[in-house]
Amino acid sequence: MYWVYNLILRCGALLAAPWVIGVLPFLPKWRRGFWARLGFYSRDLRESLADLPRPRVWFHASSVGELSAVAPIAASLKERHPNLAVVVSTMTQNGYRLIEEKIPAMSQKMLAPLDFPGAVKRALRAVEPDILVIAETEIWPNLLRQAKRFGCQLALVNGRMSEKSFRGYARLGVWLRDVLDRFDVLAMQSEGDAERYLKLGANAQRVKITGNAKFDAVSADISRELSSELRLSRERPVWVAGSTRPGEEEIILDAFALVRAEVPDAVLILAPRHLERLGEVEKMLTARRLDFTTRSRVPTELLDFPIVLLDTLGELAKIYGLGRVAFVGGSLVPLGGHNPLEPAGLGVPVLFGPHTEHFTKAAEILLERGAAGVVHNTVDLAAAVVFFLRDPEASRRRGEAAQQAVASHRGAAGQTATLLQKLMLIKRWGSEVKNWRSETLSGASSKPSGNPSGMLDDWPEWPL
Repeated sequence: MYWVYNLILRCGALLAAPWVIGVLPFLPKWRRGFWARLGFYSRDLRESLADLPRPRVWFHASSVGELSAVAPIAASLKERHPNLAVVVSTMTQNGYRLIEEKIPAMSQKMLAPLDFPGAVKRALRAVEPDILVIAETEIWPNLLRQAKRFGCQLALVNGRMSEKSFRGYARLGVWLRDVLDRFDVLAMQSEGDAERYLKLGANAQRVKITGNAKFDAVSADISRELSSELRLSRERPVWVAGSTRPGEEEIILDAFALVRAEVPDAVLILAPRHLERLGEVEKMLTARRLDFTTRSRVPTELLDFPIVLLDTLGELAKIYGLGRVAFVGGSLVPLGGHNPLEPAGLGVPVLFGPHTEHFTKAAEILLERGAAGVVHNTVDLAAAVVFFLRDPEASRRRGEAAQQAVASHRGAAGQTATLLQKLMLIKRWGSEVKNWRSETLSGASSKPSGNPSGMLDDWPEWPL
């Protein structure tokens, strides 16, 4: 089946060739990193990668959201093994720009190759990883196949699988089972995710439920400097609407009109998920004749505006802490939702729509604690926002419940790092581990031990 998959990729490339040749030179966003996506990395990057120490772990995260899951895992692993080399790749330019901020433990960053056999081979030759760690649902058949041929240990971490994705993957049948069999370990967010992967053919002995590492990534620190920069005091009724997608801004602005009728000094901080849509959202605000400014202009503005459009990258997680209530987008439209844990960890009650398939477990946990609410339309949204803006004490109580919910579910990153340690051991010693364990077990059974539990207590140190 790989030949069918690669044939489809080649046909797609041929069909896209005229667009690439004719349009790409005029689109800086797509032109940047084009050769890197084909595995042709700069000499400086290749030399830098070659100089990295061993062992070498390559973490791949699709974009900003997946980086939030990878960050605490990489940090936990690096803390245990300071000499470890951590290489991080993403598929998007936004993700690439945030790697250093999200993952200080990073040794080198790069754009991930497209899943063409040649591109993947060139990337693997450049990185030469001992372990390849894939975040969430980035199942790229050629990357996994070639990495195994290069002798890598493979791990899927913070794995998730929505019902919609499951139905799509299920159509691939037996071939997907072969792809999933490349993984040496699959660390899942929840039992539901694990069950779906097992139905798709994952090896049951390799599937582990570790929880959602994004609980470990959430910060509880509210930036006072940011509040001062935006000229927003804690007494000001602020609503933050983050990670909004097409079709949601209209609902949010309609709801804000209702909110302002009840709370005249209310402020809306609006943050589209993708900065490329800022022009579109600005036109929408202008067409409605709404007074607004952008986050980058606030420090130089003479007047305060009721709407602040977030036009900076990587600040939303901190901005949430300025609100009395937060709405997390991608959930009023059928896109699966975005991460509700960021505002929750900052002690801000969370609102989201009915579409939370990508964060089902996190949404359930917050709802059970009374730290979140589901809204379905403009009226629902406006009523919930007005409730929290009018009642700071209710906002504080629900916010504390949100923080407690996040704190009580931390630990997934550490569990996942332990699994990766075991893969490092297997990679380092290979058959020697099996021989050692066999000899130790036979020796333990033939002589008395002071260990009443019968557990082995002489495991060798990690070979790092």
